[in-house]
Amino acid sequence: MENEIDPIGCRKTDCLVATTGSCADGHTPLAACPNFGGQQLEVDDAYDGELDEDLVDVPADSDRVSLPLGDALTVDDVARLLRRHAATFVTVIGDSHSGKTTLICALYDRFLRGTFGSLSFAGSQTLIALERRSHHARVDSGRATPETARTSHLDGLRYFHFALAPNGSPDKRLDLLLSDRSGEVYRNARNDSSLVGSLPEIPQADRVVLLLDGRRVADPIERAGALQSVRQTLRAFLDNDALGPTSIVQVVTTKVDLIAESLDQKELDDTLASFRDRLSSQFGQRLGSLSFYDIAARDPTSRFAAAHGLDTLLADWTTSRALYTRPTSPLPALHSEFDRLLARTRMEAIP
Repeated sequence: MENEIDPIGCRKTDCLVATTGSCADGHTPLAACPNFGGQQLEVDDAYDGELDEDLVDVPADSDRVSLPLGDALTVDDVARLLRRHAATFVTVIGDSHSGKTTLICALYDRFLRGTFGSLSFAGSQTLIALERRSHHARVDSGRATPETARTSHLDGLRYFHFALAPNGSPDKRLDLLLSDRSGEVYRNARNDSSLVGSLPEIPQADRVVLLLDGRRVADPIERAGALQSVRQTLRAFLDNDALGPTSIVQVVTTKVDLIAESLDQKELDDTLASFRDRLSSQFGQRLGSLSFYDIAARDPTSRFAAAHGLDTLLADWTTSRALYTRPTSPLPALHSEFDRLLARTRMEAIP
């Protein structure tokens, strides 16, 4: 028949399965390939990259549905999303290569496998961006080891969107916005406190996640620098009012699979415990909450399950917390008229 699909064809234009009998992606048997048996797309050599005017000219009274572009959201995009849905902001902070984007991609990949942490994936306005960032960690990329595309400082502030729903309650939608910004920007802000004010995602956040690079912790040469960078970052943000007594801060040690493989694991565990105690002592009273987590977002050795530890973080991000209020001391006995006037005056009005 003239239009019959070639039974050994492939949708991928660069696949030669019809002549070689072998799948370009290495699928065995051939039927396991999602592109096998399809008809290749025809490419018009005369196409100049412009859409036909007939396709662009949509009547003003059309009932068309506007779909999100799928790219990472800008600040303006977020503002438009918030007009329709309330959202929880999670600001992820860390030096370059500490695992910021890997954390986000691991969360996305885990939801592609099904429910995770008693939550189901209900969609995203940044699907294309998530797929692009996740591509290099997949077999289809052709890489021998999984990798994650890095965030450029030229990209500025972007957000990844996750719409989630509790299992069995699809009507109770939860929206998460995870920030994505180059680690170079945060390093510069740590070294120059005047730049802290240019990071609006920090005071805006419902959760502030500080990443401690487990790879550097496992390295005796880089260990002290890794710990000090987190301490200095926390101090810089507190001293410049980006964080305060209502801030919820989570220090997350990434790549704990590398720590577990170390011959000095007992020493590393003691070092981390001491480090967390010092952070709590130095900064805990200045924050609404300071907590600590361990994750292995991606372990190539499969010693840890995919997205290890992220379920605990996710459960916290999707749980509402009561606003922190400062403890108040009882007023002393008031005798003079001036004392009574002070008692009737709102404290916020006093400079």
